[in-house]
Amino acid sequence: MAHSSSSSSSSCTGSWCFPCYNGERGAGINVCNVPDDLLPSLGATAAQHQSAPNRLRKYLVWPYDPRYKVWETFLILLVVYSAWICPLEFAFTRYLPRAPFVVDDIVNGFFAVDIVLTFFVPYVDKKSYLVVDDPKKIALRYLSTWFIFDVCSTVPFHSINHLFNKHGLGFRFLNVLRLWRLRRVSSLFAR
Repeated sequence: MAHSSSSSSSSCTGSWCFPCYNGERGAGINVCNVPDDLLPSLGATAAQHQSAPNRLRKYLVWPYDPRYKVWETFLILLVVYSAWICPLEFAFTRYLPRAPFVVDDIVNGFFAVDIVLTFFVPYVDKKSYLVVDDPKKIALRYLSTWFIFDVCSTVPFHSINHLFNKHGLGFRFLNVLRLWRLRRVSSLFAR
């Protein structure tokens, strides 16, 4: 597509010219002008818009940074582990050795770090498709959406259960809240 004019009487200076059909039979093809600011430059790709901007605020983690993607992938592996071990722990708590619960506490520690990290990751606004990097807006969005669920799925209920020497069913049900982390896997595939 180039800046050009056709046999139509309209000129195409400062706009892109596209052939368009005006709906009338026999009228032929007219030229439609589209302003330059509506179209991306030639050769532009979505990857160029996902690279870290020069003006990102200090202490923020760019959501498209390859290191952050590695972190998210690592957390997905931890979610798969949690989804695998949680039903086993629920059913066989009395028969399992202490080792899986120590690993669970370490996994919970990684998710606790992720909760803190999420306060420093800009997000893409669904309406404007712009990256929001205002720390207050990031915090308000996270606090009003997934924060409570993330905290509840990270609390080490099994360790609390052992601390109070209670073997009730209530703590085991609360331990199942870790399955809420599965939403992270679905959000990965939704992108």
